[in-house]
Amino acid sequence: MRRLRRRLGAERGQAIVFVVGTMVCLIGMGALVIDGGSWWRAHRHLQTAADAAALAGVQELPASTSNAQSVAINYAQQNYAGLPSPSVTFPSSPNPPCGGTNCVDVVAQTTAPGFLARIYGLAFNNVTVRAHARAAVTVPAFMKNVAPVAVKNTVACAATSPSCYGRTVSLAFNESNVSSSTIGLINLTCHSTVSTACGSSSGIGGSQLKDWIESGYPDALPAGQWYGVKTGETVGPVKQGFNDRLGVPLFFPVFDTVANNGPNYFFHVIGWAAFVITNVDAWGPQGRQLTGHFVTYTTSDLPAGLPADGSNDFGVHVISLVQ
Repeated sequence: MRRLRRRLGAERGQAIVFVVGTMVCLIGMGALVIDGGSWWRAHRHLQTAADAAALAGVQELPASTSNAQSVAINYAQQNYAGLPSPSVTFPSSPNPPCGGTNCVDVVAQTTAPGFLARIYGLAFNNVTVRAHARAAVTVPAFMKNVAPVAVKNTVACAATSPSCYGRTVSLAFNESNVSSSTIGLINLTCHSTVSTACGSSSGIGGSQLKDWIESGYPDALPAGQWYGVKTGETVGPVKQGFNDRLGVPLFFPVFDTVANNGPNYFFHVIGWAAFVITNVDAWGPQGRQLTGHFVTYTTSDLPAGLPADGSNDFGVHVISLVQ
């Protein structure tokens, strides 16, 4: 009998250990579900705030890092109530797409409370939550919805001269002297790294050019390549296309150099500009001239492109999260 009592007592002790161990496991699983979920939501909320801050701040670059910093901090705190001021820095190492001052880093940090996990120690009373975001502002390496009108880089507004945007200018196309023209119609279906590879653009008609003016070329087109110049009597449809798009920004390729192979001419495209036509002064056999103004344009619909420099930035920018 005594031996049986001792055995039952030992089993009661084992049961208590088993119950305690089971409770610890259950509380641990509860902490994993409840506290872990709470910390994950806090991190996602913080990451969203950091992303928004980086995308807002980078739009002030490269013109002003101080403005970029204040805008980024303001956006982060608007999107996460009570958030301490995040760290805002500007990585300058030439690591594409960053180079110079076209990228902003936002590092945000706060704490999230624990609940069930507190039984495992003071470290779980408040858990540090951290988020990092990097955004870049670049010029497009490729551009969509392009109009078939190239503009000379010497008349296109450069981002380094912000007062140029909105100023009325007239752009002229002289078929008898393409090299002196400030604009020119181009064939968007052919581009090459070889200056004369595209040959003649005679197969592109006026109705096709009109469609590209009104709707934009459907595919993404690269900068840093040669495009054929379109000459010939494509007057009526093209003029109608311009009149249909008065007051609307059109994306113009920007060229720096002209080449030719006999009667065929080619523009070397180096970037992209946004131009608003306000008047079609003339578009006929005796002269072709548009009046309007350049504007800045920012999009997030394209992948990050190239760091802006003095030779490729004509006011069309891409903002994107790169980390």
